[in-house]
Amino acid sequence: MSVFAQDLAKLSVHPIKKERVNDLQYYFIDKGEGEAVFLLHGFPDMANTWDETVTALSKNYRVIAPFLRGYYPTDMASNGDYSTKSIASDIVALAEKLGIDTYKIVGQDWGASISYAVANLAPEKVTKIATLAIPHTSCLALSPALLYAGRHFIVFDKPSRAIKRSKKNNFEYIDVLYRRWSPDFKNYKESSDAIKETFKEEGRLEATLGYYWSLSKERKSKDEELTAFYGAIPKVPVLYLGGENDKGVTKKMVKQMRAKMPEGSKVIVYENAGHFLHREVFDVFIKDLSAFLENH
Repeated sequence: MSVFAQDLAKLSVHPIKKERVNDLQYYFIDKGEGEAVFLLHGFPDMANTWDETVTALSKNYRVIAPFLRGYYPTDMASNGDYSTKSIASDIVALAEKLGIDTYKIVGQDWGASISYAVANLAPEKVTKIATLAIPHTSCLALSPALLYAGRHFIVFDKPSRAIKRSKKNNFEYIDVLYRRWSPDFKNYKESSDAIKETFKEEGRLEATLGYYWSLSKERKSKDEELTAFYGAIPKVPVLYLGGENDKGVTKKMVKQMRAKMPEGSKVIVYENAGHFLHREVFDVFIKDLSAFLENH
């Protein structure tokens, strides 16, 4: 049993609340007042990796950072559905449950993909999105270099292999991914140790890997309607933030983001930074993010 199981307060320095949405008990950090901003985490992370961001933004906004579907302590999906569109529907439902009419979204890694999906799922609700590390689907151009950078998708594609590889040597592979994606992230162990503790809870590792399995299932289905949904360009301004040392992001992708995103959008690539920008280069990240959110 993890150290978090008996005390939710250990998960974050901020208040954690809960609501039932889409038949799931969702837990989320909720702090501040005013216009709402949702912060969506990625893998292998949790909502508490936004703690610094919550502290800064909650001075001017109501900031909500959910522990996404399947991540402790939010419920795991009984049907194994961890598709991006389904999780985007969770966010739309949570906002509605909280009585929030319009909102901005910030997402990193899977949270970035979910952010694009929320903007397409509820275009009348979302006013701006900011995404970290993951470009829009329409800008993902496959190449040998990108396939190598994303080789964890191959490791994770087959459930039995993914579970075995991830659990080996006390989840050592999680640390491997942090170092690979963010070679300049010196304090990554604070994040990796926390998420590995939650993986000791039954089913939690499988739930987080379920995001990859659901994506693989969608790709194999070749659903044209679903492909069109993910490929649709958001109609709201997008701030895209990348790190020059994130090998999963190419110059071509960055160029495509600059060309394809709507009017009012902006692209920034940080030097000496990788995949986890909100942790690696917090000072410049929060300055650029705040300027984008405030600019009308």
